[in-house]
Amino acid sequence: MKDAINYLLHSRESVGGGVQVGGSHLLPLLWTHLRVTFEAIVVSIALSLPLGLWLGHKGKGQFAASTAANVGRAVPSFAVLVFASTYLGLNAGNLVFAMVLLAIPPIFTNTYVGVRQVDRDVVDAARGMGLSERQLALRVELPLALPLVFGGIRTSVVNVLATATLGPYVGVDTLGVPIINANVHGDAGRLGTALLIALLAIAAELLFAALQRAVTPRGLKLSQTNTTPSRRNRRMRSRSVLALLLLVLATVGLAACGSDDNNSSGSADTGTAAATTPAANTKIITANADNGSKPTITIGSKNFTEEFILGEIYAQALQAAGYKVKKQLNLGSEQIALKALKAGRVDAYPEYTGTILTSFCKVKDKDVSHDPAAAFTQAKTCMVKDSITAENPTPFTDSNGFAVTQATAKKLGNITTLSDLKGKASTLTISGPPECQQRIDCLLGLEKTYGLKFKKFLSIDLAKRHEVIKNGQTDVGEVFTTDGQIKADNLVLLKDDMQLFPPYNATLLAKTSVADAAGPDFVKTVNLVTAGLTLPVMQELNSRVDLDKEKPAAVAAEYLKEAGYLQ
Repeated sequence: MKDAINYLLHSRESVGGGVQVGGSHLLPLLWTHLRVTFEAIVVSIALSLPLGLWLGHKGKGQFAASTAANVGRAVPSFAVLVFASTYLGLNAGNLVFAMVLLAIPPIFTNTYVGVRQVDRDVVDAARGMGLSERQLALRVELPLALPLVFGGIRTSVVNVLATATLGPYVGVDTLGVPIINANVHGDAGRLGTALLIALLAIAAELLFAALQRAVTPRGLKLSQTNTTPSRRNRRMRSRSVLALLLLVLATVGLAACGSDDNNSSGSADTGTAAATTPAANTKIITANADNGSKPTITIGSKNFTEEFILGEIYAQALQAAGYKVKKQLNLGSEQIALKALKAGRVDAYPEYTGTILTSFCKVKDKDVSHDPAAAFTQAKTCMVKDSITAENPTPFTDSNGFAVTQATAKKLGNITTLSDLKGKASTLTISGPPECQQRIDCLLGLEKTYGLKFKKFLSIDLAKRHEVIKNGQTDVGEVFTTDGQIKADNLVLLKDDMQLFPPYNATLLAKTSVADAAGPDFVKTVNLVTAGLTLPVMQELNSRVDLDKEKPAAVAAEYLKEAGYLQ
């Protein structure tokens, strides 16, 4: 908790280094968070208040009011965000739209109910005094309904403040960034920002409760005072707020203690495939019954297509060799995956030599060998100190790259290399995953090696890296050189003419103790299926998932059979 509070008050270097986070760097996130909340509430009031007032005055729409309340509670905001992003793209408009849908039901329902609960004798008296229907609604019913109306607004404000943390999923940097991207901001950033949002919600609750009290007509206040001891109520409300604050602090603290276990998700699949293998074909994986009595091996992966496929290939191959295997794919970024490996939540996962050297071993870019074999030896030696073994690397290398559309390349003067962006980057948006900002083999390297300062960095989910390029939401987008979509979308892959990116051959990182306990069949099986992963093969496998929409598990099974490893 102390570290979390320190994160809120003082800037610090990110988990992977290279960028500053926390402290004053939270102010832009806070501003965007509050702006989205304000815009969503204003639009919701503009839509809900007139409709609820009119229907309540006419005595119609009871079914509509109850339906709106029920639907508003049932529809998840995240589902709305995903659906809307297809049509509105990754922008603030998408987030505001989703928040408006979340905020409308409480405001509309409370307005309708508040108007309907106005004493009919008062309404009839006002009508008898000659007030028009419009005057009756605005001068009598609305003022008397304001306490309930503000109750609905209060509920909506608190809901939107809490839910706007989903912003990073649609490219909007709200206070959700440190919570979602713990691999950059760390556990202190996640806990500290969660605490800040909780305090904002409580402050909003207290502010609008005071406003609700202030707009209550004096006659209603006197009525409430005559029926309920006010001093006792105030004491009870104060105790309730204090209890709520203590509950939030306790909940956030408990969440932080268990946050490490929530960074990864996946499916478990156990079993021992029994393959009958002819002795003449040494490529076919042979099931060894002795392997079934050894400890279960958990295979993990990072959070993009190629990693899912590699994770499935290694898991299915080891199952075919007789091992009991579990899968915990989609762990997250490289920092989260490494943490899971060191903590024993997974026993092995595929990583890239360039990432190992630059992100884990902190080798300077100029000191990284551009010879794949030398880079692998350097990475293997580095990981030994953490009791982690790097198995044989793949023949293919999947480097980071940056691509633009044909139209963008032409507009910028038919650019073909990263150096061609010199003098143009200041007007361009570049996209990549959150950790790109702190990686020497990504945005940080473009700034230091190429001297490129971009106008804006768009933080995205890796799965959307090609979508944002095609839709024009970014000018320059990070891609992987094995992506099948580069050719399918006719993108221009900018050449790394200053050799920023080191070799990215994939290697299965395994805890040394697990590999030793698994016996010789573990290394033999892993190295066997790794040898067939050439560049054309990996591009084809990626295309089957990204373009043909096949499942990674099915594509991995196809590879093992087509390559002759399984019958």
